[in-house]
Amino acid sequence: MSVVSADVVIIGAGVSGLTAAYFLARAGRDVVVVDKGIVGGEASGRNGGMISERTDEPAMIPMAVEAIKLWATLDEELGYPTEFTQQGRLQVAVTEKDMDDLFSERDAALRHGLRADMVDPSQIRDMIPGITDRILGGLFFANGGHANSQLTVQAFAWAFQDLGGRLFQNTVVTGIQVDGSRVTSVETSAGAIAADMVVGAAGPQTALMTQLVGVHVPVAPARVEILATAPVPPLFDIALVGNGLYGRQAASGNLLFGGGTHEWADVHLATDPDKPNTPLIRNIARRLAELLPCQADTPVIRSWAGVVEQVPDMMPIIDILECPSNYVVVTASAHGFGIAPATGKAVSDLVLYGETNIDIGAFGLHRFSDIGPDWRAELGWNPIPPRF
Repeated sequence: MSVVSADVVIIGAGVSGLTAAYFLARAGRDVVVVDKGIVGGEASGRNGGMISERTDEPAMIPMAVEAIKLWATLDEELGYPTEFTQQGRLQVAVTEKDMDDLFSERDAALRHGLRADMVDPSQIRDMIPGITDRILGGLFFANGGHANSQLTVQAFAWAFQDLGGRLFQNTVVTGIQVDGSRVTSVETSAGAIAADMVVGAAGPQTALMTQLVGVHVPVAPARVEILATAPVPPLFDIALVGNGLYGRQAASGNLLFGGGTHEWADVHLATDPDKPNTPLIRNIARRLAELLPCQADTPVIRSWAGVVEQVPDMMPIIDILECPSNYVVVTASAHGFGIAPATGKAVSDLVLYGETNIDIGAFGLHRFSDIGPDWRAELGWNPIPPRF
């Protein structure tokens, strides 16, 4: 590695790290991104690509609204395709509890000035041909959409490099040097990089990185899985949520769906996490056949897994450490892809100005002041034994 210094070193080439890198490079900063793997090699490039103004978690709404604005012009901004489409997001209910949840989300959306429309089963069947007759109703977000996750992370990486940014893949962070109250350099398997600021956007390894500077951040890694069916003729172009699933139809015709509970995992610093080999895919396939019985005989041709990160309240972290005072922590807690442009803008603002006009007040580290070292066990987030 010829790099010996940079204005900013970003640890992690996932979607949060790359969006921050792009906005910082656009502002004229000399930025280096390092990742132990490849661009979008984990959940950032393997998720369902869902984008929406989330109203189930009100604190997320300002970030989601800002992200939607940025997504609308992102292809033109970056100069590379993301396959972003803004045809809407439909959440459907198959139980009475689901319907109660949809009414609650509708009310939350209206309180925040967002457009969300209740739709009846006949309207849903027009939107999603072949959907199950069990549908009781739905909630349609006109501003929702989806994008190709792998194309998107690659688009940010290329645009970042076009601006002079430097990206080092397959480069493991081995240490972080601190002098007094500030980071002075990031040690990697390819050498040390002196830095004025460091952004830790290491996803499920966020806690491992902050431990290197003596700070405990409660982050647990978990595996999520997605399946892809064989291509089918066009059915719908909206993002679809329901029956414990979320997904979309790709431009190639494949149905891409994930869902279900996370499988908690332990992630090691220099090794890849386990890839899909669990009953989760069978469960996702079963629920998809229930949701779209017209496609029950469509073969599943592949599946993939990505490791995401979660904190105790399942909300993002975007904050600057008190010590070292030049270390920004960012973890999206499995919300990363949809809000990524806003995350990158907020992190860039924190690095450049120490504050941002995007409302991130709910994402500070102060909310974990009473969280002890055994928090995972207390929540029942126990790692699943590896399968061989």
